[in-house]
Amino acid sequence: MFSLSELKPSSFSLNSSSIIIYDDLDLILGKPTHCRITKSETDITCDCSLKNLRRIPIRNIPKETTILNLSGNSLTLIPNNSFDGLVKVHTLYLRSSKITLFEVGAFSGLDSLKYIDLTSNFLEKESLPPGLFRPVSKLQYLNIVSNLFHISKEYPDSVLRDLTNLETLSMSGINGAVFGNGFKYLTRLNSLNLDPCSINELQNDTFTSFKGLPILNLYLNCRLKKVQPGTLAPFQSIRSLTIIESIFIRISDLLVVLSSLKDRNMSLIDFSSNYRSRTGADIISRDAFSYLGDVCVEEVILSRNQICIIQGGSISMMKYKNCLKRFDVSRNNIYGDTQTAFEIFKLSVLKDIDISKQEPTALGPYSGNKSEGYNSDDLMNSISYTIVLPPSLERIYASGLSIRSTPLANVNFKFGSHIVYVDVNWTPFSNCDGILTGLDNLQFFGMSGFNCKILNPKLISSFKNLQELQSRNANLNIGLQHDASGIFLKGLEKLRTIDFSGNGLENLNPKLLRSQYNSLNSVDLSNNNFDDFPFTITEFKNLSCINLENNKIIGLDEKIMKDLDELDSRIEGNLKIRLDHNLLQCNCKSLDFIKWLFKTKIQLDNGGNYSCGYIDGSKKTTAYALQNIDELTKQCVSKFWLIASVCLTLLLIIIIIISSIVFKYRITLQYWYLVIRRKYRMYSKLDEQSDYKYSAFVAYHNDNYKWVCGPLTTFLESEKKLSLCLHDRDFALGSLIVDNIFDAISQSKKVILIVGKSFLKSTWCEYELDMARMRMFRENKDILIVILVEKILPEDMPKSLLRIWNNVTCLEADEYVSEENTPQFQHLF
Repeated sequence: MFSLSELKPSSFSLNSSSIIIYDDLDLILGKPTHCRITKSETDITCDCSLKNLRRIPIRNIPKETTILNLSGNSLTLIPNNSFDGLVKVHTLYLRSSKITLFEVGAFSGLDSLKYIDLTSNFLEKESLPPGLFRPVSKLQYLNIVSNLFHISKEYPDSVLRDLTNLETLSMSGINGAVFGNGFKYLTRLNSLNLDPCSINELQNDTFTSFKGLPILNLYLNCRLKKVQPGTLAPFQSIRSLTIIESIFIRISDLLVVLSSLKDRNMSLIDFSSNYRSRTGADIISRDAFSYLGDVCVEEVILSRNQICIIQGGSISMMKYKNCLKRFDVSRNNIYGDTQTAFEIFKLSVLKDIDISKQEPTALGPYSGNKSEGYNSDDLMNSISYTIVLPPSLERIYASGLSIRSTPLANVNFKFGSHIVYVDVNWTPFSNCDGILTGLDNLQFFGMSGFNCKILNPKLISSFKNLQELQSRNANLNIGLQHDASGIFLKGLEKLRTIDFSGNGLENLNPKLLRSQYNSLNSVDLSNNNFDDFPFTITEFKNLSCINLENNKIIGLDEKIMKDLDELDSRIEGNLKIRLDHNLLQCNCKSLDFIKWLFKTKIQLDNGGNYSCGYIDGSKKTTAYALQNIDELTKQCVSKFWLIASVCLTLLLIIIIIISSIVFKYRITLQYWYLVIRRKYRMYSKLDEQSDYKYSAFVAYHNDNYKWVCGPLTTFLESEKKLSLCLHDRDFALGSLIVDNIFDAISQSKKVILIVGKSFLKSTWCEYELDMARMRMFRENKDILIVILVEKILPEDMPKSLLRIWNNVTCLEADEYVSEENTPQFQHLF
């Protein structure tokens, strides 16, 4: 014998204040232990499960044990006195232990046993000898589900008759078996569970053996195909009825089973997850629904039954409309008739209604493509509707409705003052251009999945008591763009939780959250496109949870980090931020951010260790970057000077290139400079002149002065009546030479170049040649007359003159003219 006080606790503890694990029993017993023992405030649990035991290790089980788990072993036979001395055990698990036989005294010594689980063994009726349960007369719960009683098609009622204190019995329903008279002795039985159950038909005499028993809860997970009206008559005290997974029977046919419960008071009728057919649907008529209406029941669950229609008038005809508090018809295929929807308000004490996830089948008029002739644009958003609600209704579950793509109209809810919860998530309204009113005390509103590309900023403005808003994947990135004044959440001063995840948002209007500075506690902006922290947090008083996962944030700047630390301080260190799965960078710009991740007292997901793009282009973590922060800093310094050197080199190269270009095209640039300068000096455009001031401008060197100003001028001005511009005579005094040259060329119809060797050596003569050539190319006119007064070989000519020489007809003066300055030169013209 030994006591727990002698056991030495191991170093492992689930809860140091309430649970101790002992694993040193081998020191006490002198043999290896098979079981793990834990102690809580009220119980000592000995867990010997999954040890491949072939017998019960009674010596390894402390006498103080209250919960014993022997599941998952290979016990096969449980002999007499197997639990001798375990007088304190009140709960025994023998699940899946391959037990085939109990000896009659197997449970001797379990004086306190109240709960036994024999699920999934190999038990038949003969495996349980008469008198087996006499030593455990206090037993209140017995589970013998999934054994082999179906082989003999008999229930073990003869051995169960000794359990006069049994309150809950769970066993498998056997098709064709009869509930024997032994069940009559279970006088305290209040819960009967047949799960799983292979019974196909419930007849009027099926449950006769349970007549008079105080059964409150009946749970049937069967494969029913047919039921008779008087099946449930023996259950005089029933309060909760569950019939599920009967996939071969329509709800309209199953409801008849309630006829024997007429005028009863019940808490629950659950007929969920029954009829299943790929092409079928169920129509509940008024007569079938009346079986339900004749029972005063608080909660009805008809979900997942392929119901397509609840006939109009069914609710109006309910005898006990004022009993129903919760009505669940979710996961059906309901599309009509509409009269039923307008009758809901007659359920005067209804608190919860669940119509979510209606999925019309091919039989429904709204399935597949739009109905012929229907156009969503026909429903103008200016239309307003009034929906009358049950006066006590508190919660509406209407998510995932497969409706036609319909604009969200203006809706006023009448008698909606008690509504605190509305979930219409994932209902495909084609826009959000409506206004909802009448739900003044609403606390939760779910509008995820709406197509809010068109958003009325006042959509939820009347929800002054709203505390939680869900609007995931609702295209708010487009809808909120048009809310420049940020009035979508204006006035919602009690809003504590906002979920705008998955909206493709790239930025938030700074005015959007103004009304939530004092109330906002949690904001979820994950799965968007933010590349920086999306809002200013300095004004928030109670914000403690920020989710920014799956965005495009590369880091936080110094001001944001400082503001976050100050917020964490304001809320006494309770700030939580999620930043995982962003595009964080561990580079020179983020050195301070990397240090902050592991220095801040804010509770970051993953402890601040995130994947990041490293400076060398590889994928690392922020923890790695922090560990190598000194090396990273050195690389950044080197990189700075490298970049600076490259930039300066590039700048120098660019300057050289620009200088070369400017030098090469200096004449062209100067010409255009003078053109622009003339424009701003208010000269008229050259191509707009119809008359020129001079017939020709004569460009010459002073060495040819006598010939130009003498014979040439006399001949052209006196005899030919032409007006010439000569720089010695006509240039304006006080003006710049370049301006005089440019004006003379621009105001002359022709330009005569008197070219000699002295001309080619003169800078100003070369300038006059370049300006004349630029004007010729610009206007595409033949304005140049070149007179060679000396013999000059082409190879001695400058490039500018050579281009003219090759493209313009030139005049050559003979030697006599050029040397003697004789007036006999008319033949040149």
